[in-house]
Order: sequence, then C-alpha cells, then structure tokens
Amino acid sequence: MSARRKAYLALILNAILWGIALPLVKLALPHTTPFRWLFYRYLFAAPLSLPFLIYFWIKAKPSLTQVITVIGLELMGTVGVLALLYQGLKLTSAIDAALISNTIPIFVTLGGILLLKEKQENREWLGLALAITGTTILTLEPLTNLNHETINPSSLLGNSFILAQSLIGATYLLLAKTHYQALPKLFVSSLSFCLSLVSFYFLSLTQSSAPLLQDLSTPIVLISALYMGIFGSLFAATLYIYGQNLIEASEASLFSYLQPLISIPLAIWWLKDTLNPSIILSITLIALGVYLAERRPKTRR
Repeated sequence: MSARRKAYLALILNAILWGIALPLVKLALPHTTPFRWLFYRYLFAAPLSLPFLIYFWIKAKPSLTQVITVIGLELMGTVGVLALLYQGLKLTSAIDAALISNTIPIFVTLGGILLLKEKQENREWLGLALAITGTTILTLEPLTNLNHETINPSSLLGNSFILAQSLIGATYLLLAKTHYQALPKLFVSSLSFCLSLVSFYFLSLTQSSAPLLQDLSTPIVLISALYMGIFGSLFAATLYIYGQNLIEASEASLFSYLQPLISIPLAIWWLKDTLNPSIILSITLIALGVYLAERRPKTRR
C-alpha cells in the first residue's frame, strides 16, 4: 500500500472516530457537567499517554522555553477550545455543534491570508465568503429558524461558544505551525493530555459540589468518557498525526469535513435532532464555499 493510501485510510478512520464524538457526548451531558466530563475523558487518556511523554521527553530533550511554549499553546488550543466546545454542546444541538466546530480550516485559511499574507485567487475568496456566510447563518440559526415558536437564547449562546472555539482553534493551529516544527507531535499531544487532566480537574470544581467520580456510575457518562479518552484522544490523535505526516497538511485538513457525515446521521438517530431550512441552507453554502476555496486546478495539483 502506498504512503498516500495509508494516509487516506488513517485520516478516514480519524474522521469516523471524531465524527462519533459530539452526538455520543451530547447523550452524556444531561448527567454531568462539561468540565467534569472533560476531566473524566483525560482521566483515561493521560495515563495511557505517559509512556509517550517520557519517551519523547528523553529523546527530544525539549528546552524549558519549548516546554513553556507548549503549555501556553495547549492551554489555549486544547483546554480553552474544548471548554468552549463542550459548554456550547450542552446548550445547542449536536448538528449545529458538529457543523460550526468543523469550520476551523476555513478560519485557518482566512488567518493565513490576514496574518501570513498568503495570496488567494478570486475563486478562493468567493469560497471563503460563502463558507463564512453559511457559518454565520448557522450560528444565528436559533433566531432565523422560522420553525421555532420562540427564540431559544441558550442555543444561540451555545452556537456562539462553538464559533468562539473555532476562531481560537484556528489561531492555535496557525501558532502551532510556527512553534511546533522542531517538536515530535506525540510529545506535544501527550503533554497536552496531562495538562488537560489537571486543568479540567480544577475547572470541574467550579461547576458542581457533588463528589467527584460519582457521575461515572451513569453508564453513558462512563462509556462516552472511555470512548473519547481512548479512541477519541489517543487513537484518533495518533491516526491524524500519522496521516498528516504522509501527505500535505492542507490536504490532510480536508478530511475533517468528513466528520459531519458521521455526526449528523447519529444526531438524528440518537438525539432525534432535525434538519430545518436554516441548517440545510448553511450546509449548502459551507459545502460550496469549501469546494471553491479548496479546489485546485489540474495545473496546480
């Protein structure tokens, strides 16, 4: 099997694993709090990542400056992003969450234009404009959906949280592209898992005074935390790093657009979410925008 086929297989498996995540976690959030659930997730993920952290710490010998840089970026790009994502998921639908959170590559492209002075063709500008328009309509969907009898302020707030995590996530990726070039990716992710465990432990104390770990007696909380701790964190992250190393980073990022193909059917099946005209319009605009922005003429391939 060629390296490109191996990359495609790894990235498709990654998209499936992460595509399952939001509908599954949405089932668990009525029984716990977002920060508690994230603590449980990393309670399973962090110990499994320790051997990688120790191995790459010894092998790479990162400087104190590099370690501090990783901690700062991961506090923003992992702890901050996930805190906003799952706070938003508790308040809005899994379909809205999946679609809005999946717009990070769009904002990475826009950030590359604004910050890195990357040049874009007219077709790519049109694609970005359509995708951002679709994202805006989706974020404001609780206001624009005529099927709602009343405005749902919690859904609007949830969508706003998830849009904020997309913007912060895009900023994180642009900074990581600069600062992580000399570091093994598994070292960064392993350190991030341990940092997230400590961070979400303290954050979880702000959301509930009930005894810690008692939520794990609810099967869906335990199952979702185990799934994301093992398959959604360690396996999925490794698959993405493996696949990204075999092909161009820009091409690897396109596979993230496969995740809603998993999330949306599961949200309809498990959560009884529905597709309304606002969501369908948003999906159409985002898909068309991504196609125009990412399509490359044959002479550039």
